Amino acid sequence: GDFAQLPPISGHALYNGLIALRTTDTTQSQSAILGQILWHQFTTVVLLQQNMRQKIQTTADAKLRTALENMCFGACTSDDIEFFKTRVASDQPGHPHLDTKKYRNASVITGLNTHKDLINDEGVR
Repeated sequence: GDFAQLPPISGHALYNGLIALRTTDTTQSQSAILGQILWHQFTTVVLLQQNMRQKIQTTADAKLRTALENMCFGACTSDDIEFFKTRVASDQPGHPHLDTKKYRNASVITGLNTHKDLINDEGVR
């Protein structure tokens, strides 16, 4: 697993130290307990420190890669924050607009499902 990955939306991460007894006998809770037990069987961990999926192609790619790596470890610099701000869609001048062709198939991160739904509704028009 990727230790820099966000934790599960519901339940606990496999590497969580708590293997709590659950009060439900659902298949999902049993699978969660078994997953944690299996995870704790590992005695060797290999930490990968170089991102092999995102190779540097342009200056912007290099900035994004650095900012993402810093964000994984909670160590964003002011340059990283400024770079991320340039990626915030807005009607303000100088910000990306989601209705332009360039961003037609771009992945979009939203804080709320309602925002995601609005963007998806616009995309089908």
